[in-house]
Amino acid sequence: MRTRTTIWLTALLGAAALAAALAVALVARPAEAGRTKPSRIEPTRFSQDEGNRPRGKRQERFLYVATIAQSATDPDFVAVIGADPRRSDFGKIVNRVDMPNVGDELHHFGYSPDQRRLLVPGLFSNRIHVFKIKGNGKRMALKAVDDQLAAESGYIVPHGTMTMEGRSLVPMIGAATDSTLPGGVVEIDDRTGAFEGYFGPGPVRDSGDLGPKYMYDFAAVHEANRAISTTFGPPGLCGGGIDPTCLGDEVAVWDFRGERVIQTADLGTNSGALEVRFIREHGVRRAFINTPGTHAVWLADDDDRDGVFEFQQVLGPEDGLTIPVDMLLSYDHKYLYLTNWFGNTVQQFDITDPFNPVLKATASVPHPNMLRLSRDNRRLYVSNANLTPWDNDPAFGPPRNNEYGIWLFDVGTSGGLTSFDRDGRAWVSFTNVKKKTTTGPAGPHMMLFDPSIPLLPGEH
Repeated sequence: MRTRTTIWLTALLGAAALAAALAVALVARPAEAGRTKPSRIEPTRFSQDEGNRPRGKRQERFLYVATIAQSATDPDFVAVIGADPRRSDFGKIVNRVDMPNVGDELHHFGYSPDQRRLLVPGLFSNRIHVFKIKGNGKRMALKAVDDQLAAESGYIVPHGTMTMEGRSLVPMIGAATDSTLPGGVVEIDDRTGAFEGYFGPGPVRDSGDLGPKYMYDFAAVHEANRAISTTFGPPGLCGGGIDPTCLGDEVAVWDFRGERVIQTADLGTNSGALEVRFIREHGVRRAFINTPGTHAVWLADDDDRDGVFEFQQVLGPEDGLTIPVDMLLSYDHKYLYLTNWFGNTVQQFDITDPFNPVLKATASVPHPNMLRLSRDNRRLYVSNANLTPWDNDPAFGPPRNNEYGIWLFDVGTSGGLTSFDRDGRAWVSFTNVKKKTTTGPAGPHMMLFDPSIPLLPGEH
């Protein structure tokens, strides 16, 4: 009888790929003890103090979108969209950067520390793709593909990449175990995508190890030497379709430089915490965390500066939250934005008092997912694809892929959300996109700006 882990992996990778993926991952696990941490640390483009301030109000030139092909024959791709209204390509898909293989399930992605290369993980394939960004940012060239991450680390399901203190870190949602737990964080080479070592513990743990048990997002406030990682749930239970009971309950607080978990907090049964958004203001030790499983947002604070965070729920279903899957903060610390996947709404909250957010504006988007805000806080981009098995789960109504696209909203100087299209339609439609071999719907998920807009340290 097949285990639930095997069923999940078979559905995602196919029978042939399953045998290979499990074999290489399980065989390599004993090598963990001999793995050393790299000594090379490439400097970031600007210091932590500089990173606490948005750098100017430059108009973004292109929007990069991790896109699920929604096709058995086409690879996933990064769509390049013109984002400057002064240009003729504004609101148009001007390039499609294909992955070299089918079935990666692109989800989150990020930059190398110098923002010259785009690091693109395959959530289901465990592959890391490295693209060099060329010219003015419109074109990319594939420089490396590493398919040994699971084999060499023992972890599976790479969830995005992020730069922290010059290191390229990848949160791994699960491990090559019967339970597909625990999750963890690894470091990769930003030129080759190769596994370089563990950030924190590997998948083989001592009985008294505090964690992390779960992994999804990972964010840090460096001046306080603290980081928080979130939950989601075991890939073997959560990967096959929508199952609220698969979601975990814990978040973990880390000693960042010590690379160890020092505190855990229970945010509620099946809360499934996803994103961590620190308020990036000097001296502030506060972070918002969204929990879609319980339709809530929590605030973590270390206001007494003792290194231990307190957690309290500040938003819930009574505030209009319905499976809030993404969340971000404005760069001026005024607003929190939320996407309610099953509520079909994007919400803007005034967080002048972070302990008591106040609803400022609501806009409609069909099954909204990821958010990206311009550096001047004036343009909010919203995508609406999530995860193939979840988007297409028939147990939760019709497929949520009949109106794929990117929505664009103008944020007023005093708040508010005004749709670029007065009819509320997508700014860029993904319902009929040219792919490598076919034309049809494709699912846009995470978005990044081109390198002309530098990321803050740890931003992802």
